[in-house]
Amino acid sequence: MAWHPFRNLGLKFAALGLGALLWFTITGERVERKVPRVPIYYRNLPASLEITDQPDSVDISVRGSYADISRLQDLAITADLAGMVPGANVIPLRVDMVNAPPGVEVTQIDPGTVTIWLEKSGMAEVPVRPTIEGTPAVGYAVQRVVVDPRMVVVVGPESRIKPTTAAVTERVSIQGLTETIIQVVNVGVADAQLRLQQPITARVTVQIAPAAAELTARDRVVEWRGLTDGRHIDEDPPTVTVVVRGSGPSAARFDPSAILPWVDVSGRRPGRYNLPVRVDHGEAYDVVSITPATVSVRIR
Repeated sequence: MAWHPFRNLGLKFAALGLGALLWFTITGERVERKVPRVPIYYRNLPASLEITDQPDSVDISVRGSYADISRLQDLAITADLAGMVPGANVIPLRVDMVNAPPGVEVTQIDPGTVTIWLEKSGMAEVPVRPTIEGTPAVGYAVQRVVVDPRMVVVVGPESRIKPTTAAVTERVSIQGLTETIIQVVNVGVADAQLRLQQPITARVTVQIAPAAAELTARDRVVEWRGLTDGRHIDEDPPTVTVVVRGSGPSAARFDPSAILPWVDVSGRRPGRYNLPVRVDHGEAYDVVSITPATVSVRIR
């Protein structure tokens, strides 16, 4: 069947014109629409004040052509805070505060007023607390945590700045580590109403070393030292239990026989004495306890 593009040309133009007329009629029709949760932006906040509570959005009713309304986006209200005072401030919301595009009329704002609470601004120097996450490898421990800088300045509402206020760092993970770690991380404030006077980073050093272990040497015989010529002790030396602390390789090489308890009896005249026990233990260990800490001895 042959195609005749110019057959019934009049009817085709009539249909095209009717469609165009219908489109212009629909798109040009005035319609109303309610736009929910339109954000409110605040400007010109006095330098000495802080916002502590404020509405974030309102509902707006608009009127315009179908085409204009269908393209509507990014509506917002801007409220001027110049001249506001501490406490509750009631701000009327006018339609001219809305950034409506040409052809769109703002007919109503709901609610028509908002209450914003302002407070005097405060400032304080507070400590920086590093946030450490995880634990070192088995047999290792955190010896020391150093953060630089140690103090930062925060600003915000006076009532929010307290003696316990502190800044915190981003997390520094030490999970499974066996050596010292140094990281440069961001610093912030957990209270959303406070902020740093200026953005800053901190250098966090976590010193990790072999963990100290307590090691026990039992029934170690006490040695008498410094006995004057001509004097003697006619009783068996007592035994004591010595607990020392060592770390890393020194703990692994611990030999109880190297723990040598002794009592100094030098210069003592004949008689019975209750004397302290001392211990030779080497530089790798620290004495935690000696049991008993003193022993009785009779010198003749």
